[in-house]
Amino acid sequence: MHLLDFMALLSLALLFAKLLGGIFDKFGIPSVLAELFTGILIGNLGGQLGAGVEQFETSHLAHAFSELGVLLLLFMVGLETDIKEITKVGKDATFAAILGVAAPFALAFLVVPFFAKTSFEHTLFIAATLTATSVGITARVLQDSKKLATLSGQIILGAAVIDDVLGIIVLAIVSAIITQGSVSAGDISLLLFKVLLFGVFVFVFKKLFLTKAIAKIRPLEVAGTATILLISLTMLVSWVAEKAGLAGIIGAFALGVALEDIHFKGFRATQKISLEDLMKPITDFLVPVFFIVMGMSVKLNSLGNPESLKLAAVLIIIGIIGKFACGLGVTAKARKAGADRILVGYGMIPRGEVGLIFAAMGLKLAILSDSDYAAVVAMVAVTTLLAPGLIAWRARKLPT
Repeated sequence: MHLLDFMALLSLALLFAKLLGGIFDKFGIPSVLAELFTGILIGNLGGQLGAGVEQFETSHLAHAFSELGVLLLLFMVGLETDIKEITKVGKDATFAAILGVAAPFALAFLVVPFFAKTSFEHTLFIAATLTATSVGITARVLQDSKKLATLSGQIILGAAVIDDVLGIIVLAIVSAIITQGSVSAGDISLLLFKVLLFGVFVFVFKKLFLTKAIAKIRPLEVAGTATILLISLTMLVSWVAEKAGLAGIIGAFALGVALEDIHFKGFRATQKISLEDLMKPITDFLVPVFFIVMGMSVKLNSLGNPESLKLAAVLIIIGIIGKFACGLGVTAKARKAGADRILVGYGMIPRGEVGLIFAAMGLKLAILSDSDYAAVVAMVAVTTLLAPGLIAWRARKLPT
């Protein structure tokens, strides 16, 4: 496909997604679903819209842009993760996060085999997709409901971040099991050690090299230096993670957690804005491409068969019950201080972008069929749609 043809179609898709997102937002629907819906339309109506749209759907460029988008998305999630804030509600957030991973994972193993023809590896991956929680969507709804700064809000955010870290580790382990055929306890221990070692490597790299290197680059700053430095570091650390036998998204996330605004103090580009704001124009363009491409992979005719619909319904129920169990992780001490178990449970339900990352990995590894993928995306969409209303409803019930 000619580059300008591709860019013209991508521009139309992004414009449509953003305008639709604006409409969705008026009704309290997360705009990320508009990007997903745009991709679903392209993926299912491509043939009727013209040969160019069909070529766009299969374009290597679209998938390359999507890969960049997901790496930058995880980098931004890491960048917005405040470890100091999490430690303030560490005990409750950790308990809630562990339940948020363990409960849906265990429920999937207990329930899915009764409703679908499945192998151990297949069930394993579907269980892994249910462990994700979307920090961004939950934070937005809590902010709108004036509950973000409350104890419940801080527990939810802390748990969601820890949940993402645990989820990424689960994804790495499950992916290794699937790609290698079988993994022993020793292999899993080695993988966990690699994740830990990589985290240590990133922080040591930051302390001993990166801070000094950035300071030396600062006097040479020209327009765009800080932005290019952030993007380049994300790509390089993601590449190192891949070479270490881990997913590139782990590298992007770890770098985001490690970096702080203070590392870029003195750069002209960051005098008035944060690193998140500096990256926003890039992520505003590339991250929606990821969601659109994910949507294009959803074939509605696959979801139309009874087996797929049944699996989707089961995953939605497990997805809601499994995350609602997070509320049980809130300690009696926190409840006395004003934390609300029900709000915490509702706050952990949306899967959003992280759930789609997991689903995309399953499709890439060929462990999820088109119908499985459609069922997982349906679960992500329903939990993402349902959670804002539940959070807002519960927030109104609580004292201000």
